[in-house]
Amino acid sequence: MGETNGAVVRFPDGRDVPIEWAYPDAPQYEWLLEREHWPEPLTPVERWIWHDGAAGGDRAWEEVGLEPPPAFYRFQTCGPFLYVNATEPPPERLMALAPRYIAVAQEYGGALRFWTTFCEPRIKQACAELARMDDHADLRTAAETLFYGFHQTFTCLGLLFIPRMRLGALLKENDVAEPDLTALELTQGGENATQRIDEEIWRLAELARATPAVSRLLQAAGDGALAALRAAPEAATLVAAFDALIARHGSRSQGWTLSVPTWRERPEAALALVRAQVASERVSPDELRARTAERRIAATERVLAALPAERHEEFRSLLAELDGYVPIREGRAYWQLVIAGETRALTLRVGERLVREGRLGAAEDVCFLTPEDWDAGGDLRPLAAQRREEWERWRTVEPPLVIGTPGTTAADAQEKREQFRGAPASRGVVTAPVRILASPEEGARLQRGDILVCTMTTPAWTPLFAIAGGVITETGGALSHPAITAREYGIPAVVALADATTKLKDGQVVTIDGAAGTVTAAGGS
Repeated sequence: MGETNGAVVRFPDGRDVPIEWAYPDAPQYEWLLEREHWPEPLTPVERWIWHDGAAGGDRAWEEVGLEPPPAFYRFQTCGPFLYVNATEPPPERLMALAPRYIAVAQEYGGALRFWTTFCEPRIKQACAELARMDDHADLRTAAETLFYGFHQTFTCLGLLFIPRMRLGALLKENDVAEPDLTALELTQGGENATQRIDEEIWRLAELARATPAVSRLLQAAGDGALAALRAAPEAATLVAAFDALIARHGSRSQGWTLSVPTWRERPEAALALVRAQVASERVSPDELRARTAERRIAATERVLAALPAERHEEFRSLLAELDGYVPIREGRAYWQLVIAGETRALTLRVGERLVREGRLGAAEDVCFLTPEDWDAGGDLRPLAAQRREEWERWRTVEPPLVIGTPGTTAADAQEKREQFRGAPASRGVVTAPVRILASPEEGARLQRGDILVCTMTTPAWTPLFAIAGGVITETGGALSHPAITAREYGIPAVVALADATTKLKDGQVVTIDGAAGTVTAAGGS
């Protein structure tokens, strides 16, 4: 872990990095490097936003009268890296939080209604406010708006946490096999935002397949496929449907960091997913729904068989309280990416103004500046170039896995790394070649049944799960996006397998066991 001494953290390479703690008692907690959502160092404008937008997050919690658990209060930065509080709250703290969470759930008729009637409308409003801001907007107001909307996706989790904890305890008390995975399978299913977009991608692929000339053009034109399709009269129906997809979801970023483009900026990224589905056999939306329902029914029957009859009513009541678990979690992910995309779009509008003023060479260079920089006047091109070089250097730095007060997180992660073992995410065993992808745009390389290997997936990757036979990611946990999605698609998954993209070789045949969290060379031990 990083040695923490007051306002300085010692990095593995020996450098001392200054740190400003997010709140007074933050050094008492164990902070875990957040590579699940922010795999790259933050750019200067992102660091500024994280520092100056925190009040918006506080307002989101205060508005509903909830106290955030430590993990969702405020994130911590150290240099350009983001850390999340990994310290488990003591039982008495959870007991103190529980009554208000339960009261809000009762007031709104459950977590799903709280999400749809309280949280989601406020996130949509925050996104709309960001979209209306012009290139002279006050970025501090924008940062607070971002965090206000972003924390709406956290407030709803408390309402799920209490019944989820009680369900887990019930399963363990009654010796239900693999209680953690079983609890997650019990809450799978339900129409969600990611699934709806995946189905749109599916239908676009079906449109392309229906006309062989369009299918061939889509696959042969490579990066120029969109322009080629627009020029082909026989592709007019596909192009119109694709443009409608971008109109609906173009604001969604492909990742949580502001350095990642949206579909509106790069529609070719969405088209690459269509191409991947055209090029390979894949799971249909109807088959996906059937797989999910089958797993949920099987898990329910296993639990009912294991529980004494007098606990059945309690069990069914907990399932009712957890109704909408996946729709809420995937809805959260969708709106997190939309609000990140709207914040990026606003930042680029500022960059475009600075380009028009002759102060910046490219709009995206604004990511390497702060509002103080551009408000100061003058030619910003040398400073932006210097900051970009510094950011590129940070990308080669290995930050500490953990900072703050040592706990169990770093030791557990190191043990898994030494054993090349990940975390269970979705049950099942499969033996197949691995396909290592750096982005979803490489999806055409994935063949039906291949094991998808990557650092982490976002909802932009999800259509590839219809092709993959299994999934391995370097980061994440049982509640991460790839884990939830793999369970929905009924394919095995192992997450948090450190160095998977470098230790595994493209095309190598391995066996993954999603319930055990293991990956072995085919025929190996």
